[in-house]
Amino acid sequence: MNMKRMFSSYEGDAKKVNDNQNKIELLNCQLESQKCKEHLLVINKSYSNACNFHLEKDYFNSIEALKSAYNKASELQETPCSKCAVLFRSIITQSLENMNEELNKMTSGIFSEKRYKSIYNESCIVLNDFKNKD
Repeated sequence: MNMKRMFSSYEGDAKKVNDNQNKIELLNCQLESQKCKEHLLVINKSYSNACNFHLEKDYFNSIEALKSAYNKASELQETPCSKCAVLFRSIITQSLENMNEELNKMTSGIFSEKRYKSIYNESCIVLNDFKNKD
């Protein structure tokens, strides 16, 4: 039992992200725009789903949820809202970068797991796409 607790992937250690707990909060908006708040609800839902999928090591669905959150943030085009959108996208991109580094470590080295190679490649493609859009 003690050996299982040494590994972070042990099921007992993984805790689902509470859907009511927002990962991204809007503290100050120049227009106090309802549009930003509405988008942020959807972004937080997708981001929360991505975190839960990541905890379950369901990397494909985690990446898809992050793409959904990123695309929703990209819909904010109006001038004051565009500043919020940049912040939202940078947080989402950072999360994908972290996952990408994790997948890279898992697919390289002596103990590499080849089953994650295709999802690592997918994460690289999506990450490059995010960076090219910013």
